[in-house]
Amino acid sequence: MIITSLTGGLGNQMFQYAAGLALAEHRRTVLKLDVNWYRHDPAYEAHNRYALSCLNITEQFATQEEIGRARGVPLTRTERWSVAVARTLRFYQYANRHAGPSNWHRPPTFRFYPGFFDQPDPTYLNGMFQSEQFFAPVANLLRLHFSFRYPPQPEVAALAEQIKSGPSAAVHFRRGDYTRNTSFNKEIGVIGPDYYRRAIARLRERSPDATLYLFSDDIEAIAREYQPPGPHVFVRCVKPWHAYDKVRLMALCDHIAIANSTFSWWAAWLNPSPDKLVIAPDPWFSGSEYDGTDLVPSSWVRLPVHA
Repeated sequence: MIITSLTGGLGNQMFQYAAGLALAEHRRTVLKLDVNWYRHDPAYEAHNRYALSCLNITEQFATQEEIGRARGVPLTRTERWSVAVARTLRFYQYANRHAGPSNWHRPPTFRFYPGFFDQPDPTYLNGMFQSEQFFAPVANLLRLHFSFRYPPQPEVAALAEQIKSGPSAAVHFRRGDYTRNTSFNKEIGVIGPDYYRRAIARLRERSPDATLYLFSDDIEAIAREYQPPGPHVFVRCVKPWHAYDKVRLMALCDHIAIANSTFSWWAAWLNPSPDKLVIAPDPWFSGSEYDGTDLVPSSWVRLPVHA
């Protein structure tokens, strides 16, 4: 059994699920999810909730006993004695339940490392795993798991048809908690207009007639600050949409300029076209100790945040 600990918003959860699925398939075992984090960390605002139910994943939740067994629970002296007695009496089911093999695995680095696939069964995964290389062996299977479970609302379906009717490009701006949360602002950072100006120019070079679809968690602020040349649409919610609707719509666009956000990262990845242009900011983290070198796939274009 592989258990993956889910934390953060939809994009982070997708990375954690993807890595868990890859390891479970490698070990030919089952993947289960630990969602306990969402009961304890209020700092993540609206992202503080389990979000993968919008996708066609294998949705199995680990019990506390399974989590304890996979992570490894330190035994008291009395408990160790009881396990020894159980083995002597050949009560193997009891003994294995309380002292079986375990592995609590935390990544040694933010980058991809081949040793990830050496983790045994069982393993409890506790990390971000933000690189395509962690799940590359199961990419085709993952696309099935990451198809959308629910049909779009009429307004979303109408905009999807509009996007598919002609050349298109998505541009994603991440604001929200990146501006409100002091830690996020310092470690990840809000990307400024210089990156977007040059990214839009690159999109126009690739597809001069494309309609730009601008997405953001603060679209009114973006509409005040940006008026890109050529046809463009500020994507507003006619009524409350689910977060995954934006991922669904961005993934339909022919090309995309993403923010330093796993939310739009997955929108770019879910577009299966080999001809897509994906532009990603470099560096990904503005002031963090994390090394984002492996976060952006090699086929995508890294565009410096500052010229």
